[in-house]
Amino acid sequence: MKQSLPTIALIFLIGFAGHSQIIQKIGNNPTTLNPSAVLEVESTTKGFLPPRMTTVQRDAITPPPAGLTVYNITTNTLQIYNGTAWLDCNPRREVVVVPVNGTIKASGTQSQIFHCPDCPSANCRETVVLPRDATDGLEHIILNKGLGTVVFKYPTEDYVLFMALSGKDLVSTDFVLNPNQFVKVTYLDLKKFNPNAFFTGVWLFND
Repeated sequence: MKQSLPTIALIFLIGFAGHSQIIQKIGNNPTTLNPSAVLEVESTTKGFLPPRMTTVQRDAITPPPAGLTVYNITTNTLQIYNGTAWLDCNPRREVVVVPVNGTIKASGTQSQIFHCPDCPSANCRETVVLPRDATDGLEHIILNKGLGTVVFKYPTEDYVLFMALSGKDLVSTDFVLNPNQFVKVTYLDLKKFNPNAFFTGVWLFND
C-alpha cells in the first residue's frame, strides 16, 4: 500500500517529536545522549545555576512539590524540598575553635562543631553564645575534652525557650558543659507550628 509523501513526513515528525520528549540535552555533543536521563546538561567550562531566592521568596512557593530545588541566598545553601521540609544539600559542618577563656558566637545559619583546645587548668571557662534566631534544623555540636568548663548562653535581646532532654526548662540562662561531656544543640522553629508563638525556637540539649 502506497503512502503519500505528506503522510510519511507526518509520521517521521511525530516519531522525532516523541523521541525529543524522552531525552533532552544541552551541551557540546547533542547527539551523544545518556539513555537514563530525561534531561542532560554537558559542559566543561560552565556550571548549572538553579533558581536563586531568599527564604521569604522560597516560602512563598505554595505548595512546593517534593524534589523542588532552589539556592537559598539567605542561608547560602542549596536546598531540596522533601515533601515535608526544606533540607540543605551541603550538611558539612563548620569546625570552630573556642578560644581559651574567651567568648564566641554560634552561627544562626550554619551548623557548627565546636573544638575546645587543651586547657592548661580546670580554671578555664569558654563561652558559646547561641543565636537569637536560627535556621530550622540547624545543629551545633561540642565535646568538652578539656579540664575546664564550656558555657552555652542564649542572648538577652529576645526570649528563647531552652529545654533539656527530660523536657524541663533550664532554670538559668547558662548551660554548663563539664569536662568529658557531649552536647548537641538542635534548633526548632516553633512559629511554623504556631504563628502566635512568642519565642523564636527551642534549643534541645542532649547531655
